[in-house]
Amino acid sequence: MAVQKKNDLWYAVVYTGIKNGKQQQENSIGYKKREDAVLAEIELKKSVIENGHKVNNKESLNYIAERWIGMREKTVAPVTYRNNKYYYEHYIKDYFDKRLIRDIEPMDITEFMVSLNKAPATISKAMNILSQIFDFAISLHYRRTNPCTGIRKPNIKKKKKATWSPEQIKKFLNVSEIKEQSCYVAFLILFTTGMRPGEVCGLRWIDWKGDYFTPVVGIDDKRDETDLKNENAHDNVYIDCNIKKNIERLYKAQKAIYFEKGMRFTDECFINCLLPDMRPMTTNYLRQRFVKLSNKYKFPKTSLYAACRHSFGTNLMRMKTNPKIVSQMMRHSSVRTTLDNYSHVDEDMYKDALKMYNDLII
Repeated sequence: MAVQKKNDLWYAVVYTGIKNGKQQQENSIGYKKREDAVLAEIELKKSVIENGHKVNNKESLNYIAERWIGMREKTVAPVTYRNNKYYYEHYIKDYFDKRLIRDIEPMDITEFMVSLNKAPATISKAMNILSQIFDFAISLHYRRTNPCTGIRKPNIKKKKKATWSPEQIKKFLNVSEIKEQSCYVAFLILFTTGMRPGEVCGLRWIDWKGDYFTPVVGIDDKRDETDLKNENAHDNVYIDCNIKKNIERLYKAQKAIYFEKGMRFTDECFINCLLPDMRPMTTNYLRQRFVKLSNKYKFPKTSLYAACRHSFGTNLMRMKTNPKIVSQMMRHSSVRTTLDNYSHVDEDMYKDALKMYNDLII
Protein backbone atom coordinates (compact mmCIF):
# COMPACT_ATOMS: atom_id res chain seq x y z
CA MET A 1 0.00 0.00 0.00
CA ALA A 2 1.67 3.12 1.26
CA VAL A 3 2.58 5.25 4.23
CA GLN A 4 -0.32 6.73 6.18
CA LYS A 5 -0.59 9.27 8.96
CA LYS A 6 -2.84 8.83 11.96
CA ASN A 7 -2.89 10.68 15.29
CA ASP A 8 0.38 12.49 14.47
CA LEU A 9 2.23 9.24 13.78
CA TRP A 10 3.29 7.69 10.47
CA TYR A 11 2.51 4.04 9.70
CA ALA A 12 3.64 1.69 6.94
CA VAL A 13 0.70 -0.33 5.59
CA VAL A 14 1.35 -3.34 3.34
CA TYR A 15 -1.08 -5.80 1.75
CA THR A 16 -0.25 -9.39 2.73
CA GLY A 17 -2.73 -11.28 0.56
CA ILE A 18 -6.35 -12.31 0.35
CA LYS A 19 -8.19 -14.43 2.89
CA ASN A 20 -11.85 -15.46 2.67
CA GLY A 21 -12.29 -13.05 -0.22
CA LYS A 22 -10.98 -10.08 1.74
CA GLN A 23 -7.72 -8.21 1.41
CA GLN A 24 -5.40 -8.54 4.35
CA GLN A 25 -2.89 -5.93 5.48
CA GLU A 26 -0.17 -5.49 8.04
CA ASN A 27 0.70 -2.25 9.79
CA SER A 28 4.03 -1.17 11.23
CA ILE A 29 4.40 0.56 14.57
CA GLY A 30 3.90 4.32 14.59
CA TYR A 31 6.80 6.65 13.74
CA LYS A 32 7.21 10.37 14.36
CA LYS A 33 9.04 10.84 11.03
CA ARG A 34 7.61 9.89 7.66
CA GLU A 35 10.98 8.67 6.35
CA ASP A 36 11.14 6.10 9.16
CA ALA A 37 7.76 4.73 8.11
CA VAL A 38 8.96 4.56 4.49
CA LEU A 39 11.90 2.40 5.57
CA ALA A 40 9.54 0.23 7.60
CA GLU A 41 7.35 -0.21 4.52
CA ILE A 42 10.33 -1.53 2.54
CA GLU A 43 11.12 -4.06 5.26
CA LEU A 44 7.49 -5.17 5.49
CA LYS A 45 7.27 -5.70 1.74
CA LYS A 46 10.48 -7.71 1.78
CA SER A 47 9.17 -9.90 4.58
CA VAL A 48 5.85 -10.48 2.84
CA ILE A 49 7.61 -11.56 -0.36
CA GLU A 50 9.97 -13.89 1.52
CA ASN A 51 7.06 -15.53 3.34
CA GLY A 52 5.07 -16.08 0.17
CA HIS A 53 2.28 -13.66 1.13
CA LYS A 54 1.18 -16.13 3.78
CA VAL A 55 -1.58 -14.89 6.08
CA ASN A 56 -2.55 -16.70 9.27
CA ASN A 57 -5.53 -16.32 11.55
CA LYS A 58 -5.06 -14.10 14.55
CA GLU A 59 -4.04 -16.44 17.36
CA SER A 60 -3.16 -15.90 20.98
CA LEU A 61 0.27 -16.50 22.44
CA ASN A 62 -1.19 -19.34 24.47
CA TYR A 63 -2.54 -21.00 21.32
CA ILE A 64 0.94 -21.05 19.81
CA ALA A 65 2.59 -21.97 23.12
CA GLU A 66 0.36 -25.02 23.61
CA ARG A 67 1.40 -26.29 20.21
CA TRP A 68 5.04 -25.60 20.97
CA ILE A 69 4.73 -27.60 24.19
CA GLY A 70 3.12 -30.46 22.23
CA MET A 71 6.00 -30.38 19.75
CA ARG A 72 8.56 -30.42 22.58
CA GLU A 73 7.02 -33.57 24.05
CA LYS A 74 7.95 -35.41 20.86
CA THR A 75 11.37 -33.86 20.22
CA VAL A 76 13.21 -33.45 23.54
CA ALA A 77 14.05 -35.59 26.56
CA PRO A 78 11.15 -36.11 29.03
CA VAL A 79 12.87 -34.11 31.76
CA THR A 80 13.38 -31.16 29.35
CA TYR A 81 9.76 -31.35 28.23
CA ARG A 82 8.48 -31.32 31.82
CA ASN A 83 10.75 -28.39 32.64
CA ASN A 84 9.52 -26.40 29.62
CA LYS A 85 5.89 -27.12 30.40
CA TYR A 86 6.33 -26.18 34.07
CA TYR A 87 7.82 -22.76 33.28
CA TYR A 88 5.19 -22.01 30.66
CA GLU A 89 2.26 -22.96 32.89
CA HIS A 90 3.59 -21.30 36.06
CA TYR A 91 5.07 -18.06 34.73
CA ILE A 92 3.89 -17.31 31.18
CA LYS A 93 0.40 -18.66 30.53
CA ASP A 94 -1.67 -16.57 32.94
CA TYR A 95 0.28 -13.36 32.37
CA PHE A 96 -0.38 -13.21 28.62
CA ASP A 97 -3.77 -14.97 28.84
CA LYS A 98 -5.61 -14.18 25.57
CA ARG A 99 -3.13 -11.68 24.14
CA LEU A 100 -2.72 -12.05 20.38
CA ILE A 101 0.81 -13.13 19.63
CA ARG A 102 1.16 -10.64 16.76
CA ASP A 103 0.34 -7.71 19.08
CA ILE A 104 2.99 -8.37 21.72
CA GLU A 105 5.81 -5.82 21.63
CA PRO A 106 9.23 -5.60 23.34
CA MET A 107 7.75 -3.31 26.02
CA ASP A 108 5.25 -6.06 26.90
CA ILE A 109 8.11 -8.51 27.28
CA THR A 110 10.00 -6.09 29.51
CA GLU A 111 6.93 -5.59 31.71
CA PHE A 112 6.50 -9.37 31.93
CA MET A 113 10.09 -9.79 33.07
CA VAL A 114 9.73 -7.05 35.69
CA SER A 115 6.53 -8.67 36.99
CA LEU A 116 8.38 -11.90 37.88
CA ASN A 117 9.27 -11.65 41.54
CA LYS A 118 11.67 -14.56 41.38
CA ALA A 119 15.38 -15.34 41.54
CA PRO A 120 17.46 -14.17 38.54
CA ALA A 121 18.00 -17.75 37.35
CA THR A 122 14.23 -18.41 37.33
CA ILE A 123 13.50 -15.16 35.46
CA SER A 124 16.20 -15.95 32.90
CA LYS A 125 14.79 -19.44 32.35
CA ALA A 126 11.24 -18.11 31.88
CA MET A 127 12.54 -15.56 29.38
CA ASN A 128 14.37 -18.27 27.45
CA ILE A 129 11.18 -20.34 27.23
CA LEU A 130 9.18 -17.32 26.07
CA SER A 131 11.78 -16.50 23.42
CA GLN A 132 11.63 -20.07 22.10
CA ILE A 133 7.85 -19.79 21.83
CA PHE A 134 8.22 -16.66 19.69
CA ASP A 135 10.86 -18.36 17.52
CA PHE A 136 8.35 -21.17 16.99
CA ALA A 137 5.70 -18.61 16.03
CA ILE A 138 8.10 -17.10 13.48
CA SER A 139 8.72 -20.52 11.94
CA LEU A 140 4.94 -20.87 11.46
CA HIS A 141 4.64 -17.33 10.03
CA TYR A 142 2.56 -16.03 12.93
CA ARG A 143 5.24 -13.41 13.64
CA ARG A 144 7.98 -11.76 11.67
CA THR A 145 10.20 -10.82 14.60
CA ASN A 146 10.95 -12.02 18.12
CA PRO A 147 10.10 -9.27 20.66
CA CYS A 148 12.44 -10.91 23.19
CA THR A 149 15.47 -10.13 21.06
CA GLY A 150 17.71 -7.50 22.59
CA ILE A 151 16.05 -7.47 26.00
CA ARG A 152 18.66 -7.81 28.71
CA LYS A 153 17.97 -10.54 31.22
CA PRO A 154 19.05 -10.43 34.89
CA ASN A 155 22.69 -11.19 35.59
CA ILE A 156 23.13 -14.60 37.16
CA LYS A 157 26.02 -14.88 39.55
CA LYS A 158 27.59 -18.26 39.18
CA LYS A 159 28.21 -19.87 42.52
CA LYS A 160 31.63 -21.36 43.03
CA LYS A 161 31.31 -25.13 42.80
CA ALA A 162 32.29 -26.82 46.07
CA THR A 163 34.45 -29.77 45.04
CA TRP A 164 36.28 -32.50 46.92
CA SER A 165 39.99 -33.20 46.81
CA PRO A 166 41.31 -36.64 45.81
CA GLU A 167 42.09 -37.28 49.49
CA GLN A 168 38.50 -36.53 50.53
CA ILE A 169 37.10 -38.75 47.77
CA LYS A 170 39.41 -41.61 48.76
CA LYS A 171 38.35 -41.27 52.40
CA PHE A 172 34.64 -41.29 51.45
CA LEU A 173 34.96 -44.40 49.26
CA ASN A 174 36.82 -46.26 52.01
CA VAL A 175 34.26 -45.75 54.83
CA SER A 176 33.10 -49.24 55.82
CA GLU A 177 29.39 -48.37 55.94
CA ILE A 178 29.57 -46.73 52.51
CA LYS A 179 31.32 -49.77 51.01
CA GLU A 180 28.39 -51.91 52.21
CA GLN A 181 25.76 -49.78 50.44
CA SER A 182 23.85 -51.22 47.48
CA CYS A 183 24.78 -48.05 45.61
CA TYR A 184 28.52 -48.35 46.33
CA VAL A 185 29.40 -49.40 42.76
CA ALA A 186 27.36 -46.47 41.48
CA PHE A 187 29.41 -44.16 43.72
CA LEU A 188 32.63 -45.77 42.49
CA ILE A 189 31.68 -45.18 38.85
CA LEU A 190 30.58 -41.59 39.55
CA PHE A 191 33.74 -40.59 41.40
CA THR A 192 36.25 -42.38 39.19
CA THR A 193 34.87 -41.58 35.73
CA GLY A 194 33.09 -38.24 36.13
CA MET A 195 29.94 -39.65 34.53
CA ARG A 196 26.65 -37.82 35.06
CA PRO A 197 24.36 -39.44 37.69
CA GLY A 198 21.58 -40.08 35.19
CA GLU A 199 24.01 -41.86 32.89
CA VAL A 200 25.21 -44.14 35.68
CA CYS A 201 21.61 -45.01 36.60
CA GLY A 202 20.91 -45.90 32.96
CA LEU A 203 23.82 -48.33 32.55
CA ARG A 204 22.88 -51.89 31.63
CA TRP A 205 25.17 -54.91 31.59
CA ILE A 206 25.12 -54.82 27.81
CA ASP A 207 26.79 -51.40 28.03
CA TRP A 208 29.75 -52.87 29.94
CA LYS A 209 32.53 -54.01 27.63
CA GLY A 210 35.02 -55.11 30.30
CA ASP A 211 37.39 -52.14 30.23
CA TYR A 212 34.82 -49.46 29.43
CA PHE A 213 31.14 -48.49 29.34
CA THR A 214 29.26 -47.26 26.27
CA PRO A 215 26.36 -45.17 27.68
CA VAL A 216 23.12 -45.39 25.72
CA VAL A 217 20.36 -43.81 27.83
CA GLY A 218 19.90 -42.01 31.13
CA ILE A 219 17.36 -42.53 33.93
CA ASP A 220 15.60 -39.57 35.57
CA ASP A 221 13.94 -39.18 38.98
CA LYS A 222 10.68 -40.63 37.65
CA ARG A 223 12.58 -43.71 36.45
CA ASP A 224 11.93 -42.74 32.82
CA GLU A 225 14.59 -43.29 30.19
CA THR A 226 16.08 -40.07 28.84
CA ASP A 227 18.31 -39.11 25.95
CA LEU A 228 21.90 -38.33 26.85
CA LYS A 229 23.03 -34.71 26.94
CA ASN A 230 24.89 -34.67 23.62
CA GLU A 231 26.40 -36.97 21.01
CA ASN A 232 29.72 -37.11 22.86
CA ALA A 233 27.90 -38.51 25.92
CA HIS A 234 27.72 -41.83 24.04
CA ASP A 235 31.52 -42.08 23.82
CA ASN A 236 33.32 -44.89 25.64
CA VAL A 237 33.98 -44.33 29.35
CA TYR A 238 37.06 -46.24 30.45
CA ILE A 239 37.39 -47.68 33.94
CA ASP A 240 40.34 -48.51 36.18
CA CYS A 241 41.26 -52.18 36.76
CA ASN A 242 40.42 -51.88 40.48
CA ILE A 243 36.94 -50.61 39.65
CA LYS A 244 36.56 -53.45 37.16
CA LYS A 245 36.96 -55.98 40.00
CA ASN A 246 34.09 -54.38 41.95
CA ILE A 247 31.87 -54.47 38.87
CA GLU A 248 32.70 -58.12 38.24
CA ARG A 249 31.74 -59.00 41.83
CA LEU A 250 28.46 -57.11 41.43
CA TYR A 251 27.76 -58.98 38.19
CA LYS A 252 28.16 -62.37 39.91
CA ALA A 253 26.07 -61.27 42.90
CA GLN A 254 23.19 -60.04 40.74
CA LYS A 255 23.26 -63.20 38.66
CA ALA A 256 22.99 -65.29 41.84
CA ILE A 257 20.07 -63.21 43.14
CA TYR A 258 18.20 -63.62 39.86
CA PHE A 259 18.83 -67.37 39.97
CA GLU A 260 17.50 -67.63 43.57
CA LYS A 261 14.34 -65.78 42.59
CA GLY A 262 13.81 -67.88 39.54
CA MET A 263 14.21 -64.85 37.32
CA ARG A 264 16.03 -64.77 33.99
CA PHE A 265 19.21 -62.69 34.12
CA THR A 266 20.06 -60.94 30.84
CA ASP A 267 22.43 -58.24 29.62
CA GLU A 268 19.45 -55.87 29.50
CA CYS A 269 19.33 -55.80 33.33
CA PHE A 270 20.47 -52.57 34.99
CA ILE A 271 23.88 -52.52 36.67
CA ASN A 272 22.82 -50.18 39.47
CA CYS A 273 19.44 -51.45 40.60
CA LEU A 274 17.25 -51.82 43.67
CA LEU A 275 16.05 -55.02 45.27
CA PRO A 276 13.81 -56.96 45.17
CA ASP A 277 12.44 -56.04 41.74
CA MET A 278 15.72 -54.88 40.16
CA ARG A 279 14.39 -51.46 39.19
CA PRO A 280 17.14 -49.03 38.10
CA MET A 281 18.34 -46.61 40.76
CA THR A 282 17.28 -43.01 40.20
CA THR A 283 19.34 -39.85 40.45
CA ASN A 284 17.18 -38.79 43.39
CA TYR A 285 17.95 -42.02 45.24
CA LEU A 286 21.69 -41.56 44.74
CA ARG A 287 21.49 -37.93 45.87
CA GLN A 288 19.62 -38.85 49.05
CA ARG A 289 22.08 -41.62 49.95
CA PHE A 290 25.03 -39.36 49.24
CA VAL A 291 23.73 -36.49 51.38
CA LYS A 292 22.88 -38.79 54.29
CA LEU A 293 26.25 -40.55 54.27
CA SER A 294 28.42 -37.48 53.63
CA ASN A 295 26.66 -35.59 56.45
CA LYS A 296 26.95 -38.53 58.84
CA TYR A 297 30.72 -38.72 58.36
CA LYS A 298 31.14 -34.92 58.25
CA PHE A 299 32.41 -34.50 54.71
CA PRO A 300 32.29 -30.98 53.16
CA LYS A 301 28.72 -30.13 52.15
CA THR A 302 28.15 -30.14 48.41
CA SER A 303 25.88 -31.78 45.85
CA LEU A 304 26.41 -35.26 44.44
CA TYR A 305 26.99 -33.76 40.98
CA ALA A 306 29.63 -31.34 42.30
CA ALA A 307 31.38 -33.92 44.49
CA CYS A 308 31.64 -36.40 41.62
CA ARG A 309 31.63 -34.74 38.20
CA HIS A 310 32.89 -31.25 39.08
CA SER A 311 35.57 -32.68 41.37
CA PHE A 312 36.64 -35.04 38.58
CA GLY A 313 37.15 -32.18 36.11
CA THR A 314 38.66 -29.79 38.65
CA ASN A 315 41.16 -32.31 40.01
CA LEU A 316 42.29 -33.30 36.52
CA MET A 317 42.91 -29.63 35.67
CA ARG A 318 44.85 -29.17 38.93
CA MET A 319 47.02 -32.11 37.86
CA LYS A 320 47.80 -30.06 34.73
CA THR A 321 46.06 -32.56 32.44
CA ASN A 322 45.69 -31.28 28.89
CA PRO A 323 42.24 -29.59 28.64
CA LYS A 324 41.55 -31.46 25.39
CA ILE A 325 42.02 -34.77 27.19
CA VAL A 326 39.86 -33.61 30.11
CA SER A 327 37.16 -32.60 27.61
CA GLN A 328 37.23 -36.06 26.01
CA MET A 329 37.15 -37.81 29.40
CA MET A 330 34.13 -35.76 30.47
CA ARG A 331 32.52 -36.16 27.02
CA HIS A 332 31.84 -32.44 26.66
CA SER A 333 30.47 -31.15 23.36
CA SER A 334 33.57 -28.93 23.02
CA VAL A 335 36.79 -28.13 24.85
CA ARG A 336 35.41 -24.64 25.45
CA THR A 337 32.85 -26.09 27.85
CA THR A 338 35.71 -27.68 29.79
CA LEU A 339 37.70 -24.45 29.93
CA ASP A 340 34.66 -22.39 30.98
CA ASN A 341 33.83 -24.75 33.83
CA TYR A 342 37.15 -26.05 35.07
CA SER A 343 39.94 -23.62 34.23
CA HIS A 344 39.16 -21.35 37.20
CA VAL A 345 42.22 -20.51 39.27
CA ASP A 346 42.23 -21.46 42.95
CA GLU A 347 44.82 -20.28 45.48
CA ASP A 348 47.14 -23.29 45.08
CA MET A 349 47.05 -23.12 41.27
CA TYR A 350 47.71 -19.36 41.45
CA LYS A 351 50.75 -19.81 43.71
CA ASP A 352 52.15 -22.70 41.65
CA ALA A 353 51.90 -20.73 38.41
CA LEU A 354 53.42 -17.66 40.05
CA LYS A 355 56.36 -19.66 41.43
CA MET A 356 57.05 -21.36 38.08
CA TYR A 357 57.14 -18.00 36.31
CA ASN A 358 59.26 -16.25 38.94
CA ASP A 359 61.77 -19.10 38.97
CA LEU A 360 62.43 -18.24 35.34
CA ILE A 361 63.05 -14.53 35.85
CA ILE A 362 64.65 -14.24 39.29
